[in-house]
Amino acid sequence: MIKHLLLIAVLEEMVRLASKVRQVGDLRHEGWEEDYGSYRRQLGLCLTEMVKLAQDDLEMRAEDAQVLQTTFEACRARIARHQVQFPLEAIVFDDPAYITSLNQVDAGFQDFKAMMLDLVERYEVEAELVT
Repeated sequence: MIKHLLLIAVLEEMVRLASKVRQVGDLRHEGWEEDYGSYRRQLGLCLTEMVKLAQDDLEMRAEDAQVLQTTFEACRARIARHQVQFPLEAIVFDDPAYITSLNQVDAGFQDFKAMMLDLVERYEVEAELVT
């Protein structure tokens, strides 16, 4: 149960960081490049940590573990494509291609979040039924 709470906390941090990435583009404050790069790295760490926590804590069936891995890989692939296409030094926040790419990354985060919340809810209920 404690790991479930930690998993949710990391998921909430991922949502917060994704919002911060959007805010950097809106605010364009001095030093935004450093903040943006940090948020990108932290988002990647959140995703990786959530997968580890889920694998360790949820004791998933093989098909659920596969869905987790597939969704994780799809999200990471979107992030990787975005970062290759828009390295920090080449970002133009008003560029329609950048906005489209960032929206695709956000959609990946939303898919991952929905899948993770579903797993936590289902396995938490199943754990309660067993005990």
